Amino acid sequence: MSIRNTEQQWGWPSKLLHWLTALLILVQIPLGFYADDLANSPLKLELFGWHKSFGILILMLAIMRLLWRMAGSIPTLPDASFVQRRLANLGHSLLYGLMLVLPLSGWIMSSAANRPINWFWIMELPALTGPDKVLKEIAEEVHEVSVILLLVVLAVHIGAALWHHFKLRDSVLKRMWF
Repeated sequence: MSIRNTEQQWGWPSKLLHWLTALLILVQIPLGFYADDLANSPLKLELFGWHKSFGILILMLAIMRLLWRMAGSIPTLPDASFVQRRLANLGHSLLYGLMLVLPLSGWIMSSAANRPINWFWIMELPALTGPDKVLKEIAEEVHEVSVILLLVVLAVHIGAALWHHFKLRDSVLKRMWF
């Protein structure tokens, strides 16, 4: 398995970052909804501690993914029309954007609410802003809308991968698998 991406295949760092990020996002979404629904309690605080820590980890992985992607090539879509390529690019751009917006809006929300982020109980992250009720509400709205958008984009992304695999029977899904 190659380290570098090629025209036909993703390299193992791209695959590892993709699947690790995917796993974390699939944990994050229900964790965030569950913790949000709980009454104020020590359990709620602990679950939000995990949610915030995973969010910052996703932010770091997304930055690593973007840097790795910019440093190398990207496999081409097999027999893809102009429209399919544009839609794939749009979908991936939205996914990357949301992987940045969601953790950053969460960090801003926590900072504006004067609730520090203690990343995996190892280190406290600096606040991105001082306490600010209006900014907290704006960041919260951005976070909530972004989660809904992420769910839609993920459903389309997964659906497209499965469509390529089962209907078109091409290599799009296989080349991202180990």
